[in-house]
Amino acid sequence: MSPTPMSPHQLIFTKQDIRDYAEVSGDFNPIHLSEKDAERMGFKACVVHGMLVMGRIGAVCRAEFGIDVIIKDYEIRFQAPVYVGRPYELEIKMDGNDLSLHLNSEAGTSVIKGKINPSR
Repeated sequence: MSPTPMSPHQLIFTKQDIRDYAEVSGDFNPIHLSEKDAERMGFKACVVHGMLVMGRIGAVCRAEFGIDVIIKDYEIRFQAPVYVGRPYELEIKMDGNDLSLHLNSEAGTSVIKGKINPSR
């Protein structure tokens, strides 16, 4: 049985998202908050916190499959940085009992891929 695709979702992370997440998480690493420091460290722009990306993906899954979905287990591979202010397309497919996901850049480059094992 082939995976059942869900409609794609566009994700964009703003500078305000990054500041808010830094405040609540305590993660003030300059690669997230300073364009100059991010570039000095070899990035093209400020990098979105990985757990902020995961939280947004979880929110999309709950919206798509119902608020009572709990993520039991997940396997995620960050393949490239997620940058502030750039559009990304999240593709989610039901694959048996798991959700497979891909987050792609505007250019079609895969930046995150993985599987989520949801529970109800």
